Amino acid sequence: MKKKVIISSIILIIILIVILVVFFITKKSQQDGSEENISSLPISYDSENEENSEQDQEQIAQITENQGLQADENIYEIATEYDGREVVRVKPSIQYNVALAGMIKKEIPDFSELDNLLTQAPTHTGIWIEETSRESFLNILNNIADSEYEVNEEGFLIKKENREMNDYDKKIQEMLSDETLHIFDINSTTYIVDEVTGEIQEYPFEEMDPYTEYEYFSTDNKEMFIISANSYGKINQEEILKGILDY
Repeated sequence: MKKKVIISSIILIIILIVILVVFFITKKSQQDGSEENISSLPISYDSENEENSEQDQEQIAQITENQGLQADENIYEIATEYDGREVVRVKPSIQYNVALAGMIKKEIPDFSELDNLLTQAPTHTGIWIEETSRESFLNILNNIADSEYEVNEEGFLIKKENREMNDYDKKIQEMLSDETLHIFDINSTTYIVDEVTGEIQEYPFEEMDPYTEYEYFSTDNKEMFIISANSYGKINQEEILKGILDY
């Protein structure tokens, strides 16, 4: 009888040890921002090809005619203003793709080359840093976070060391693991589609207003932050990144 009790106790101890080991491994996995734990859901850039409904297209045609807009009606969608008025705006997916294509080309892209340029864009979810911005972004992030980060060969952010996490580390971990592609660039310029003409234009937002902190684009499960390069020394990039992560 005593022997059975001893054997049962040993088995119980082994089970407890296994449970504790699994718990700590799971805990570490949840906190770890390594490549193995980066979200990797595929990303598509084809949403701008979605057609408006026949009713929306008729309304878009009427609004564009009334307002004297010169662009192709297919780039627009119906939007509602704060006062309830219905207006047209360039589809967010088109604005996003144009800004990203310009970021890749580093000059004004043409509509005809968007598809080719976007073959160089990130292909899955996570946090992706524009190539020439990676060193600067890491310096900013590592100054406000407790953990240390690096960028892998594909341009995605990963945690270099698993340390105790502060609030900014926790937010970064959420962004690494969610179902969204987050793009960061540090620049003074972006590219937009003009609402009236439908032409792609360079938008030197920092030159126009040195106090502009960043430009933001989003569509579906993608978002992009273009943080000011602070060429005029009017903003604080660390505070801007804190604000983005706190939002």
